[in-house]
Amino acid sequence: MSLGLATFVVVVFATFFNNALHFYTQVQTYPLFASVGRDGFVPFHKEYQRRLPLAIYAPYTLLMAANALLLFFRPVEVSLGWVISLLIFNASILVESLALAAPVHYRMDRQTANDKGEVRRLVRLNGVRRAASTASSIIVVYLLVRTLAP
Repeated sequence: MSLGLATFVVVVFATFFNNALHFYTQVQTYPLFASVGRDGFVPFHKEYQRRLPLAIYAPYTLLMAANALLLFFRPVEVSLGWVISLLIFNASILVESLALAAPVHYRMDRQTANDKGEVRRLVRLNGVRRAASTASSIIVVYLLVRTLAP
């Protein structure tokens, strides 16, 4: 297997995995924040934050690293324009996370109660990330079909 194809395979799996994470966060994780009791919310949220590096940051870092490598090593069926499109969608997730979602999480760690308005805000913001990751997944499916088609 060539380096380009191996890199593309990593991008395919990392893209789908990250899209699944955003979907799970949208329909399961963030909505459950609203169910945590008033007194236990801040410790619960801090524990959630403590677990993010392995569950979220590592797969996303793998995705971005493989996506960047794909700029230089890719199958001939995968054009540079599509790789740049993937990189833009995937980078937009980081920008949205740092600029919009992180401040909400920061406030949630310092509040004394479960603020359901902040939970709804996180769900809405994650919808933007989910849309970007879904767009990436659609592009990857297209590229996968082009690469595998005889």
